[in-house]
Amino acid sequence: MMDLEKLLGTHPQYENHSSEADYLYKSYVGGEQYREGRFLTRYIGEENAPGDQYGKRIKETPLDNQVATTIDIYRSMLFRNLPQRTLGLLHEHPLVHEWLSDTDQEGQSLNSFMKTVNDNALCMGNQWILIDKPSYKVETQAQEIELGIRAYAAMYSPSNVLDWYYERNIAGKKELKMIKVVESNNDVTMVITCWYPTHTHKYTITKDNFGKPDTIVNFEEYENPLGYVPFVNHRPLPSPTMGIGFSLVADVASCQKAIYNLYSEMMQNISISSHPTLVKTPDTDATAGAGGIVTMSNDMDPQLKPYLLSPGNSTVSGILSSIQNLNDSIKRMTHTQAVQAQSGQPMSGVALKVEQNLLNAKLADISDTLRETEKKMWKIWADWQNIALPEEFDIEYSETFDLVDEHSRLEFLTKARASGVNNPLFQKEIDRQLIHMVVEDDEEANLMITEQNEGFKPHIMTNKETGDTVVANTEEEHINLGNQGYVHVDEL
Repeated sequence: MMDLEKLLGTHPQYENHSSEADYLYKSYVGGEQYREGRFLTRYIGEENAPGDQYGKRIKETPLDNQVATTIDIYRSMLFRNLPQRTLGLLHEHPLVHEWLSDTDQEGQSLNSFMKTVNDNALCMGNQWILIDKPSYKVETQAQEIELGIRAYAAMYSPSNVLDWYYERNIAGKKELKMIKVVESNNDVTMVITCWYPTHTHKYTITKDNFGKPDTIVNFEEYENPLGYVPFVNHRPLPSPTMGIGFSLVADVASCQKAIYNLYSEMMQNISISSHPTLVKTPDTDATAGAGGIVTMSNDMDPQLKPYLLSPGNSTVSGILSSIQNLNDSIKRMTHTQAVQAQSGQPMSGVALKVEQNLLNAKLADISDTLRETEKKMWKIWADWQNIALPEEFDIEYSETFDLVDEHSRLEFLTKARASGVNNPLFQKEIDRQLIHMVVEDDEEANLMITEQNEGFKPHIMTNKETGDTVVANTEEEHINLGNQGYVHVDEL
């Protein structure tokens, strides 16, 4: 059991990492959380101005949330095709479908859970995932199933993971040996759990009148039957420090904050232009406002006559130009120029291809990390359920990400169908692609294609050059063999 001081101790990089992660998350969420972050630069003397001018600017300044836009684009492409899971005999396990449909015991399916993991990690650099199981004791697996006791997943943000450390095993692989997480935290109490390979420690701490942790009032110890710490750290871009990753939108967040401040400048300039500042001597009878009348003596010194002070029209246009440049910079650094509307000339075919390749490479790397993270989650889940993953078990995420829009593809297929190619297999291949475009569910699309091809009869095909013969059992096999130089001989 730790004392309070040691329990509240953190990893050497916790403060910097959690602070950066908090800023990036607020940049992603936007709205009131972003406004409360007070990311507007204060004007000189603004803190002493009457009427809370700074707070007024915060309320009036709009946020163009480019961080959320970038992450949304990445997510839409990564999950355009849902992960394919080869589960083998796991399909027969009574709790697998509950795990797939309600991964976190709060209604999120595994697909939805992985999307959230991806979004958070892209934003903050990493996402901790715990695979846990209630410790309620039962006599049989049947009782366990009846009571709904099963392993589930939970996410922990970087700010809720106070400390962690890894050690290399005998094979040289780094393994997580301890992690300290905040389970709950309010004005009165906080709960901290420390996970180790063989056990867990749970502390309940009360707070003083100032909200500062004061006393450990409860300590519980539980056995960890797995023999390892059941956490997975998902990192799209690893950093030199285990447990910490690099955010893919950190530079986007910086540009977003700059745009946010420029919008404030623009709003101020528009307001001042609409309501110019009146400059006058204290003794001059003059008021500002539309239709106002300035009264002054006939013999007043011309140098003392009141006048209106307003900025030139070029100021707003200059700000808008700066905002546009920053928006274009975001699209370049995220390789999303091809999927977002652009000002000026459209991209050339070569530039579009280069952009597609760069984005493809980035998304493929992210996809690889998602696949490996989910495999680790399944391994821990299976260990909690005391079952082995079958040999054929596999998880596949998309590896290629086509940027061609659906409208262009549909136009292409329509022209191909009307091209006059008198080949039924050619026409059926076009129909197959059209079905997959229109029908989102892969199983339903494949069923429709199967029904369409019910008239197919297996036949022998011969290679014209080698003389080899092969039986084509499906239309797809027929097409593939035809592409390899085989020709139809006869039906079986």
